[in-house]
Amino acid sequence: MTQRNGVFDRLSDRVMNLDSPAYGDERERTVSMEASSFGLTIGLYAGLAGAVVSAAFGLILLPTVLLALTILPAAAAQWYARRRGVHLNALAEESGAKSTLITMVAVCSLIALAFAAMTYTVFTSQPLLPLPSFTVTPGDGLLGGAAQGAVVGGMVGAVAGIIGSILSYRKAHRRK
Repeated sequence: MTQRNGVFDRLSDRVMNLDSPAYGDERERTVSMEASSFGLTIGLYAGLAGAVVSAAFGLILLPTVLLALTILPAAAAQWYARRRGVHLNALAEESGAKSTLITMVAVCSLIALAFAAMTYTVFTSQPLLPLPSFTVTPGDGLLGGAAQGAVVGGMVGAVAGIIGSILSYRKAHRRK
């Protein structure tokens, strides 16, 4: 296993904290890593789909940001593995797995679709699909009330998640 001691290596080791007991035993660690990989994959597809949809509505900045945020975790995973002597692309290519080919074709197709929609907008000065002509402002009827409820609910849920995490952590440490 190749391990370098650069600033980014030390930072990634600190962020990952792989020696933490939070990963559990070997089976739990494996499932945790599989779950993280699954979450990364879902995030990848959701970001790409969001980029395609927002590009189709004529937006340029949002799909660009979504593509960058989608590619960043994949690039970070490649970097992390390579620094430890594992070349993910070579591993996937050598396995000959059809699922790897399908994944790469799907990802590249979604990226191409997003850029195609943005290209159409840039060259025609029109969106591929027109945006709906309504706007939602707080206090503006049913949709405004729903928007207010959604943002307040999101904040309350996030704060509840933080408090629940802290209480759960403290409860687990009291048992030890």
